[in-house]
Amino acid sequence: MKELNLQALLLDESFVNYCKGTNKEDIEKWEKWLQKYPEHKASITELQETIVAMGHYAGELSVQTNYERLQSQIKKRANQHSFIEIGTAVWLKIAALLVVVGAISLFLFKQQLAEEQPKNVQHIGAPGKDDALLTLKDGSVVSLADIKNGSIVALQGGVEIQKNNDGELVYKAVEKERIASTAMNKIATNRGNQYQIILPDGSKAFLNANSTLTYPLKFSENERHVHMTGEVYFEIAKIETGMGKRIPFYVETANQKIEVLGTHFNVNAYDDEPYTTTTLLEGSVRVSSKKRNESVLLKPGQRALLNEALRVENVDISQEVAWINGDFVFKGEELVSLLRKVSRWYNVDVACPERLEKLKFDGMVSRSQPLSTIIDMLQTTGKVKLTLNGRRLIVID
Repeated sequence: MKELNLQALLLDESFVNYCKGTNKEDIEKWEKWLQKYPEHKASITELQETIVAMGHYAGELSVQTNYERLQSQIKKRANQHSFIEIGTAVWLKIAALLVVVGAISLFLFKQQLAEEQPKNVQHIGAPGKDDALLTLKDGSVVSLADIKNGSIVALQGGVEIQKNNDGELVYKAVEKERIASTAMNKIATNRGNQYQIILPDGSKAFLNANSTLTYPLKFSENERHVHMTGEVYFEIAKIETGMGKRIPFYVETANQKIEVLGTHFNVNAYDDEPYTTTTLLEGSVRVSSKKRNESVLLKPGQRALLNEALRVENVDISQEVAWINGDFVFKGEELVSLLRKVSRWYNVDVACPERLEKLKFDGMVSRSQPLSTIIDMLQTTGKVKLTLNGRRLIVID
């Protein structure tokens, strides 16, 4: 049995450009070829569909890898066919080739993508999803996307870690006397991911994209400490000592420390943001700068902004925590700030000319919508144009 050699077709740059419509000269070349050999139009169209599909998937895998995968599937499932080896006159023999393998190759390639495509791959422009990596006290790492809802994730030091039916990570003490208060866990989201967790004390934390939260398996009886990066929304459980005194909860970032007694608040501490911001929805928190001897006490509807100095301002809470409700809300937001959010949620890199960064936009879009919806919203203003090249979102005027 002669092996089908698809490599010459799949790696011919001019034909790939024709299939993708990316080069005028190559398009003209192949259109002329089809005018000369119109009887091969159907066969060329079928191969074109295969190469376009491969080009789309090449965001995660190379064309060469896909070629090898396709060959493997042909060997496994179509060994009853006798294939023709393609020689130097590839294009004069293309009709004969595709009559034999056209339907088989396209079917097997698409089926293989469906069967073997990694579960955690985010397609370019697709909205983010619930996923995170959990680092246990022994350093082992668990991908929470691989754990079914309602299952036990791990049992460590008298604590059972579950992924409940809602997909939240939950800590349950099953042997309190065995729990080591010095043992730490860390949950981390990548770009394009978010996750919710119920901490060992019953407090809730919701991690936005590209964020981390580090916490103990067992909190101290006198105070509770966690450390975070990125953006996290907290709902702190009100817990009292035997003397009726509330046990404080502390959230630390690289530049600040927040003291909480029981409240709802949001902390944005991304490295690429100009400020570390703490927005209070309910209760009260005290925000302190680690670099300077200053602190502020927030009231609901206020946020603290920390850069070199610490200041307080009133804010529109609906905009500050829109992400928790699954939305983007932009009210006079600068393009550069808007694009940072888009970059994290859709897992794309952004290129924006400095002269356009200060342009302001208003709008509301569900985070469940694809990136194309955001692009359309921005372009309908007439202020900018955007193009998506692989995972690179480019802004032009």
